Amino acid sequence: MTESTRRRKPRFLTRRSRTMVEREEPILRPPNGAGGRMSTRATRQPAGENSSRRRFRYNRPASHPAIAQQALEDRLAPYEPPQGVRGPGFDKVAMDASLTALRHWVDSNPSLVENYIADGLGFPGYAHLAEMAQRAEFRKPCEVIARECTRAWLRFIYRGHGHDDAATRERLDQLEQSCRRLALRDVVKRQVLQALTYGIGHVWVGLKNQSLDTAAQSAPLRATSQGMGRATLERLVAIEPVWTTPNSYDVDNPLSPDHYRPRNWWVQGRLVDRSRLLTMVPYEVSDILKPAFNFGGLSLTQQLKSYVHNFLRTRNAVAGITANFSRLVLLTDMAGNMQAPMTGPDPFPGMSFADIDASSIHGRAALMQDVAEGQSTIIADKNAEDAKILSTPLNGLDKLLAQSMEAMASIPGIPLVKLFGLQPSGLNASSDGEIRVFYDEISAFQEALIRPIVQRVLDLVQIDLWGEIDPKIDFIFNPLWQMDEKTRAGIERSRAETVSALVKGGVVSTDEARRRLAAGPVAPYA
Repeated sequence: MTESTRRRKPRFLTRRSRTMVEREEPILRPPNGAGGRMSTRATRQPAGENSSRRRFRYNRPASHPAIAQQALEDRLAPYEPPQGVRGPGFDKVAMDASLTALRHWVDSNPSLVENYIADGLGFPGYAHLAEMAQRAEFRKPCEVIARECTRAWLRFIYRGHGHDDAATRERLDQLEQSCRRLALRDVVKRQVLQALTYGIGHVWVGLKNQSLDTAAQSAPLRATSQGMGRATLERLVAIEPVWTTPNSYDVDNPLSPDHYRPRNWWVQGRLVDRSRLLTMVPYEVSDILKPAFNFGGLSLTQQLKSYVHNFLRTRNAVAGITANFSRLVLLTDMAGNMQAPMTGPDPFPGMSFADIDASSIHGRAALMQDVAEGQSTIIADKNAEDAKILSTPLNGLDKLLAQSMEAMASIPGIPLVKLFGLQPSGLNASSDGEIRVFYDEISAFQEALIRPIVQRVLDLVQIDLWGEIDPKIDFIFNPLWQMDEKTRAGIERSRAETVSALVKGGVVSTDEARRRLAAGPVAPYA
């Protein structure tokens, strides 16, 4: 969609030791005969804070529905990738159809424009998200979740009889070696990090002896012996979403399997089938918003934005109060100083101060400030002056800073000891309960988002190794909560006593008892 707005190149200014960004906002022109007046204004804001986003402002009288519709349509229009990402001959039918559906939706919800734009709910763009990820407050939560999701990783199991056979163990070892060769663990970790940072993550499946052009990559990749040959799975690559954009998808029929689900993707000018590009979206958005978000979701960095900014403001305020908690107050004869006749040139030309000798007051205050900062002797007239030091109470500042940090950690659900390394204070205080809840969240994340990716790779690896898929081969994620030796020994002893009682009672045989011990979470006999 072509924009009806133009923006100047940002100019960087320095005023009063503060770097500012001056840019021109888009011009939103009202239709002929509409009330109100549109204007183009230069806005200033701190550099690095949302300086690359489009901002729409219009005078209050210009609240014409057509203007609101134009602003919202431009904000929700399908994502436009950088030049070179989309190849020649891309499918514009889907984009035009999504614009038509968007216009119908905007017409039926005209009051959304102000809230949607003012709250910053639109897609900020990958450049802005990458800029935000440069700050530790945005980067650390994404890193912690990605690291915890792959820290204990997984293990392959065989469901059914014969799981302890030599042939079965050999097959499981081959799977582990192939996944290690493909660096599956590192690739998934990077995909999770990109999905949390940008809202979507991709993993591309590369085969041997296949060209990297559209002709080869646009063909579907089927996990069958006819779809790919043995010993052809070459590599897995995590691709940043800035280099990708969807090509075709269905927007007309919600019953279609391709309804707002891309059939293929452009990857830097090359058309790739969706079966070759494994996609992860942690926080999905509504179907009507998916084209504007490049068919990704709401990134964790965007969700953290307001909380991080509140924390930064609180931190700066606390630092300012701490640096200026002590002030020197000079009690002097203001009447005598202010009524002294002014001599020499006017230090403030163009400003009327009557008979105030401002230079005398400022000079005296500057002297007192200079000797106070140097920890020197403070000299004052014992008859006409006095000097006092006023201190600002610092009680409660640490609690304000801790509350802003807790609010920032509440969005990703990460305990403070994991995110900031802060131990809970107080008698018998412990973070074990919070860490267990966090591990439950990570386990749910693994099952919902990582399992489909790993299952797809597992099927391709089996075809690559044996030319067939064994349905009894599965995998489970290792628990994140690590037991100490005492707890592990207690569990092993309890299970051994239970199995021994079952064998003595004739309920199970010794072979069944051994299989049960080998299949447990603590399996020293596997």
